[in-house]
Amino acid sequence: MKKREIILIVLLFCLDQGSKYLMKNLLSNGSIVLIPSFFSLQWLENTGAAWSIFENQTIFLIIISLLCLVFFSVIQNTIKESRWKFFAVSFLYAGILGNLVDRIVFGYVKDYLSFTIFGYHFPVFNLADVFIVIGAILFIIAVLREESSHGQVRSIRRRKFKN
Repeated sequence: MKKREIILIVLLFCLDQGSKYLMKNLLSNGSIVLIPSFFSLQWLENTGAAWSIFENQTIFLIIISLLCLVFFSVIQNTIKESRWKFFAVSFLYAGILGNLVDRIVFGYVKDYLSFTIFGYHFPVFNLADVFIVIGAILFIIAVLREESSHGQVRSIRRRKFKN
């Protein structure tokens, strides 16, 4: 892992942990509605994962998080360097580490972002979750862009051999 990735991971991790600390203090007396029927801040101590799956399975979720970190540390070396990969890896690590630290230290993940979309109350989440989603999307883009560039290289080589 490169120095610049580590710096971005640390910055994003601190942003996540700082926001959780701030929200716990801000929301100690209840939730705050920012946009009625759409967005509010609501403190939730989540012992599971999204949609409360694996509730009270903290050890299992810690193991899954550690396996994801190992997986991405191995797989990232198979993808060529690019901005997409740099941001993908940084966001994934920061998000996974943010929730992992919560689970290890507190036994739960601190969630606070609450949305209601078309009458559906979406599960409450945090900044680390946002980082994981952004990182996963960027990782897919990095892989697809690499495969696309390999396809272009192969087609150029074929043309050379045909002439």
